[in-house]
Amino acid sequence: MTKRIALIALALLLTLSCVTALAEISITRKDLNVVKGLDQNVTNVLILLQDGDQTDTIMLAGINSKTGRAVMTRLDGNMIVNVTKGGEAALKDVYMMGDKKSKGLLAVSTINSLLSLNINTYVALDINVLPELVENVGTLNMQYDAQEAAALGTWEGINHLTGEDILTYIRLRLDSDSPARSRGYDALMQLLYQGLHSGNITDMMGLGSKLLKSMDTNLNALNAVTLVSAVQGGSDRRELLLPAEEQIVTTDPLTADAEAMRALLHANLYE
Repeated sequence: MTKRIALIALALLLTLSCVTALAEISITRKDLNVVKGLDQNVTNVLILLQDGDQTDTIMLAGINSKTGRAVMTRLDGNMIVNVTKGGEAALKDVYMMGDKKSKGLLAVSTINSLLSLNINTYVALDINVLPELVENVGTLNMQYDAQEAAALGTWEGINHLTGEDILTYIRLRLDSDSPARSRGYDALMQLLYQGLHSGNITDMMGLGSKLLKSMDTNLNALNAVTLVSAVQGGSDRRELLLPAEEQIVTTDPLTADAEAMRALLHANLYE
């Protein structure tokens, strides 16, 4: 009997530990770990593209309103990071670790700590809603290179993607792909650009309304316009991948030199 009671007690303890481990993290804007003293001309926006419950793409858009420079940085989701109030985890898992109101804030807080930044704005969008959003602008005008065209059985140059086409394009993976690039990110930026420049107020309002309902974001309209304009234009657009190949420590799970990442990113954002 004593042995049975001990086994039951052990099972209860294991169950409670699992529940605790799976508990969602709750934070507020006070927990964003914002670094003070950085150039106020630079606005950083975290963009997360979800594929269901999986984080597919983690992008940081840095826009310098004074110089016009746009720095698009893709973060490797396999990096092991210290999560605010959550211990260590892969970066791609952080968003889903937060409770309903904290998911984006938790990702922002964690990346601020990792890269010594002052991000306070984020956008999270499930790519599975993009087909419906694309239908709102008719077709999405995406530039295909030769490899993309061959893989998708179409022509090189501008292709007009319908809602049915967009997920096939986003999920395309080629050996020639730059690791700093995300087709999902490019598609989202093009969608926003076409929506803003459609010239049809009704269409613009309709797309804006659907986007707001589809996104988890604290991005305001002014920042959205600035972001899209910087991404689509300007003579100084830079694309980075963190960690860069030379910064990767070849262990499993993947780790990286945070100081080296910070130095590379800050040199491009603030020089």
